[in-house]
Amino acid sequence: MTVAAPEVSATISASAAPVVNLTPARDELIFVPRPVIERGSGSASAEFFPAGDTMGELARQVVQQFFASMRSCIDLILSGSSSFEFARMFLGNLVENINLAGGPSPARACLLLVEQLGNDLKELKSLEDAGSFHEAQATLTRLIAAQEQERKEMEGQIAEETCHLQHFQADRQKLIGDSRECELIMQSTEQILISARATLAKTEALIAINEQKFANTKKRLEELEAAKTRVEENLSSHSSRLESLQAQLAIKEFLSEEELRARALMEAEKARQHEMHRLREQIRSLANQDYYLSPLLFF
Repeated sequence: MTVAAPEVSATISASAAPVVNLTPARDELIFVPRPVIERGSGSASAEFFPAGDTMGELARQVVQQFFASMRSCIDLILSGSSSFEFARMFLGNLVENINLAGGPSPARACLLLVEQLGNDLKELKSLEDAGSFHEAQATLTRLIAAQEQERKEMEGQIAEETCHLQHFQADRQKLIGDSRECELIMQSTEQILISARATLAKTEALIAINEQKFANTKKRLEELEAAKTRVEENLSSHSSRLESLQAQLAIKEFLSEEELRARALMEAEKARQHEMHRLREQIRSLANQDYYLSPLLFF
């Protein structure tokens, strides 16, 4: 709908073609600062379209028609029934009418909305055309690294327990050898005592020395036996720990690279679908802006 208005014709471009070029229109419009209007105050309508002003009422109707048409165009574009070029041409005609009836400030704000719609649609198209390979590859790399780290930690624990086990096994063997040596010494000393008592040829000093040696050796044997018992307990404990870790490693199910790649693709696709849904909602919200309350429409 085009309305001739002599009092505002000085602000209209010489060309009245149906397709609106967004860049020239942005250059022709004049920046006019306006105060921010609180919701429900009604002061924006009173300031720019005073009561009883026929041209102001016409401008309000044209702006309402612009937003209603923009909603319809967005629905058509998102459903695949139309294109942005059609919407730009169609909404451009309405912007021209807004310029005629309401001046350059609201027309410029509407043009900015059309530009924003175009930019958002380009971003949406880029997301729709983009695959999830790179995101999936990054996720796959992260999952492989995490799994490899877990494997290395378990192998490190097994190596540590193996080292402890070898250490205690060596201590055990040494204590066994020392115990056998003490047993032999005790047996030998006992035979000496028996021989000394039997023959009465040994002096009391030799008997006392051998008795003391026997007592010391016996005490040493008891200490070695106690130490051997403690080592055997540690050996049993660490053997159980080692067997447990080996059993955990044997039953641990590590995912293959293909399974990790499938999981990574699924996560990347989910993120892409979420971003596409958010952008669609953002695009739809462009047409739901309140003309009388939006500061953009008055700059």
